[in-house]
Amino acid sequence: MKNLYAGCLFFLCFLANAQTNVSGTIYNTTDNTTIPFVNIVVVNTTIGTTSDENGNFSITIPPGNNQLRFASIGFTTETLRIDKEEQALLIYLQEATTSLDEVIVTALGIEKERQALVSAVSTVSADQLTTVSQTNLVNSLAGQVAGVQITNGSSGVGSSSRIIIRGENSLSGSNQPLFVVDGVPISNEQITSDLVNNGALQEVDFGNGSSEISSDDIASISILKGAGSAALYGARAANGVVLITTKRGNRAKGFGVSINSNFTVETLLTLPDYQNEYGVGSNGQYSFVNGVGAGINDGGISSYGPRLDSGLLIPQFDSPSVDINGNPVRGGDVLARTFPDGSFTDITATPWVSRPDNVKDFFRTGITYQNNIAISNTGDSGSARLSYSNLRNEGILPNTDLKRDGIAVSLDQQLNEKLSLNTFLNYINTRSGNRPNLGYGYENVLYGFNWTGRQTDISALKNYWQAGQEGRQHYDINYLWLTNPYLTLNENTNSFIKNRLLGNVSATYKFSDKLNFKIRTGIDNYNENREFRRAVSTNANPFGSYREDNIRFTEMNTDFLLTFNDKINDSWKYTITAGANRFDQKIHYAYAEASQLALPSIYTLANSRAPLLGNSENFDKRINSVYGTANASYENQLYLDFTYRNDWSSTLPEANNSFGYYSAGFSYIASNSFELPDAISFLKLRFSAASVGNDTDPFQNNQTFLLNGNYASNFKVTNENVLKNTNLKPERLDAYEAGLEAWFLKGRIQFDASVYQNVSKDQIISRPVSNSSGFASFNENGGKIRTRGIELMLSASPIKTSDFQWNTSVNFSAFKSVVTELPQGVDQFVTATASVFSGSGGSNTVFFIAKENGRVGDMYGTGFVQVDGKTLYGSNGLPIQDGTLRLLGNYNPDFSMGFSNNFKYKNFDLTVLFDWRQGGTIVSRTKALGSTSGVLKETLLGREGGSATTQFVDGNGIIGEGVANIGTAENPQYVPNTTAVAASTFNNAFYDRGNEASSLYDASYLKLRQVSIYYTFSKATATSLGVENLKLGLVGSNLLLFTENPHFDPELNAFQERNIVYGVDDFSYPSTRSFGVSLKTNF
Repeated sequence: MKNLYAGCLFFLCFLANAQTNVSGTIYNTTDNTTIPFVNIVVVNTTIGTTSDENGNFSITIPPGNNQLRFASIGFTTETLRIDKEEQALLIYLQEATTSLDEVIVTALGIEKERQALVSAVSTVSADQLTTVSQTNLVNSLAGQVAGVQITNGSSGVGSSSRIIIRGENSLSGSNQPLFVVDGVPISNEQITSDLVNNGALQEVDFGNGSSEISSDDIASISILKGAGSAALYGARAANGVVLITTKRGNRAKGFGVSINSNFTVETLLTLPDYQNEYGVGSNGQYSFVNGVGAGINDGGISSYGPRLDSGLLIPQFDSPSVDINGNPVRGGDVLARTFPDGSFTDITATPWVSRPDNVKDFFRTGITYQNNIAISNTGDSGSARLSYSNLRNEGILPNTDLKRDGIAVSLDQQLNEKLSLNTFLNYINTRSGNRPNLGYGYENVLYGFNWTGRQTDISALKNYWQAGQEGRQHYDINYLWLTNPYLTLNENTNSFIKNRLLGNVSATYKFSDKLNFKIRTGIDNYNENREFRRAVSTNANPFGSYREDNIRFTEMNTDFLLTFNDKINDSWKYTITAGANRFDQKIHYAYAEASQLALPSIYTLANSRAPLLGNSENFDKRINSVYGTANASYENQLYLDFTYRNDWSSTLPEANNSFGYYSAGFSYIASNSFELPDAISFLKLRFSAASVGNDTDPFQNNQTFLLNGNYASNFKVTNENVLKNTNLKPERLDAYEAGLEAWFLKGRIQFDASVYQNVSKDQIISRPVSNSSGFASFNENGGKIRTRGIELMLSASPIKTSDFQWNTSVNFSAFKSVVTELPQGVDQFVTATASVFSGSGGSNTVFFIAKENGRVGDMYGTGFVQVDGKTLYGSNGLPIQDGTLRLLGNYNPDFSMGFSNNFKYKNFDLTVLFDWRQGGTIVSRTKALGSTSGVLKETLLGREGGSATTQFVDGNGIIGEGVANIGTAENPQYVPNTTAVAASTFNNAFYDRGNEASSLYDASYLKLRQVSIYYTFSKATATSLGVENLKLGLVGSNLLLFTENPHFDPELNAFQERNIVYGVDDFSYPSTRSFGVSLKTNF
């Protein structure tokens, strides 16, 4: 590989041959003004240049080529034949909101004109990606593309984002699309650490692969939404493809430099709506002595204590005290205050007052820097581009960060008139000193704040060691349950460093104008090391711990492509391609853990007071493939497209490991076939059908064993609890799509509509079996999912003058995935679960269950007994729980919309993007546990009877809305419930953690996703500053959120153990709004 890239650099020396020199000026046919920065490319080569600010250009054409292509956003593309040297060539381009012959990158990097596409392909330009730069590439697509659903991670900058295209087609797979860079697949997988949430080590999100690619290195993204578009990529493309085309060194001839720099600050967008009237305690009483029960209710953590701001003086954890020698200490310095007989020094009572901003002030203002500098050079025979990108983030949580540095190199060389070479190489180093913990438990500080009284001065916890106990015993509000949040973030760290190399190199040999051959290979390789440090003295981890995780990932893709194009006559043209691909993937994951430290604060595996824990996993996968395409066109009126691919996958049984994909489609340009009304400038109909497959993960058809589960001193080897199936077949997806494109008023208004149906069959599922078999489940094929959807896009340029332009667009998408069939003998299938934790009577879990005629994403849980739609209450005034599972809702939206507006006035450019998701249900742990703890504002109901001086704060109590049975079980007589219950008692029963139905919210939201306003300085000003162009802007993301619930952002996903979970709020960290400045220049 080293010699290959050295060769690429060597061939930057341009070859001297007989050449044709061409120069000229490019004009707008509408107003005869010159057009700056038009891309000019020698057809079938990588040689190109760009017109200057006055529309002037010059280019040298190598021998054997005589065609130039002129392309610019907003204008039709023109291709001209050049037979001799031209010194004053005049080129005229026609305006078009979107060019019909705009080149779109499709599967395998094959370029097609937009009007030739037979299924839906959406493109996102470099400007759309970088106008408001995001730290995760996937988030840049939110609201921009119909049919694409983005779900953000819940741990801030650096967390994983999920992308789904056209709904969910698999009950067991990830349903996420394939990511491809310059025609070569890369990994977007999230290899999670094998953590079981036991309170000592909670879940951590280390990010997804695509987030590491810099938007500044991307020229465009094409999203292949239909199976017909993606069929050429085989098994991994059943859920669509995100095609990334990188920037090349094709600016104006010569040397050029571009700089993009962004600085943003992040502040809280959401935070739970806390009450500020009652502090910690029970029955209106509290007094701190030692935080474990020696005081009045100081071993508890519920917020049903004394009324705040009522003049009370109460001993607290941060109240003044003295140690046993009379030296000043805090009340929470319990060890220093403890006499040999077990008694304690006194604590001076301090005011019992509310602290409304105690949680808000714990978070800090996040800061993010993103910078990119790119150097490019273009000559007569090739180009080169070198860029450096960096990201520096300080998170909103103290002592959390993310750092990323990337170097990208692209080289394009026309070695001679027949052979060209293209390569792209990207090295990325990502690291963090601490990634925040997620999930249920005190390592998630937001969970801890749920049990922190509203009187607590959280800033008093910054000095987190007890007096004289540095590194041995932490300082806290409560020593039975809580963990100091500053200790958690400063001492209990989750660090990582990841080195990634991804790249590709391709060579194209042109046998003739009709036949060319391309060979291409790509690699995605990374090594990631993670460290988990835990200090001594916490409740879940009193001895501390240390753990190391290591991940090694390698993916190689090598393919060749032979392309032949010709024409039958002047009306019929065709292109035929044939190729083959080999895909190899190797994944290694291992961890070793010292679960108890022998000596505090020494973090090494050798410092273990107990036997080390550990495990390792190795996964190898290979797919061999052959493929072919055939495309034909008739007089720019009819386009036909056929593809076929066959894969042989190593993860399926040898007898069933061969499976083919095929697609066919047509595009009919009605506006080129017959006369239409003047208002209709373009009309296209399209249809495609495809059948694609989806294989499975390694080791799904061969039985494997579990080692090292020792029984006493005896070594033990056991079966897994899943019985594998040697007769597995690949999943199959049959897809159909029909579309219509219509342009009006010469392209000023454009409309695009698609309807589709995907039928996924032979689902690979793991069905439960009798425990007497020795296994818990059995892998088999069975089940069918039908997804139907619609996508609409409308864009327009309502106003277009010399000084002012207004461009607007709206996209709409809706889908519904229905389970139409399950394996024989199976009436329901649990596809996943999400924990909501313990309660006195209930499942304590959200179940994602597939039933015939049910939807993918249906969530089931427990609730209360219902009588004619009303909750049944007992004689004690408390609701009666019902452990029967019922449908809680579905986490998928009813529809999604994006609405974008761009206004340009002279040198000002304003862009506004709204993102609207309507429908869906989310189960909230924040609601459930915040209600039982008493910290949320809605728990004030029923406490209103308490006076300013009383210490019993349950007031008049709560009368639950529903009915009570005053008859017998055999002869019930239902009357309205009239029994009042103390607020704390009622809330603990109604929001018991086993009652998932009591904590539901509508997941709908409307977000002001992006806002930017840029000013482009005049050419004279830019030149005086020593640059060619200069733009300065103000940018903002997630500035506004409108949603039903007052506590959290419903867009965020949850993270439990090794899985991303949807439809559940699991104490996600607050969303942030960001705003800052952006600078873009080149010279």
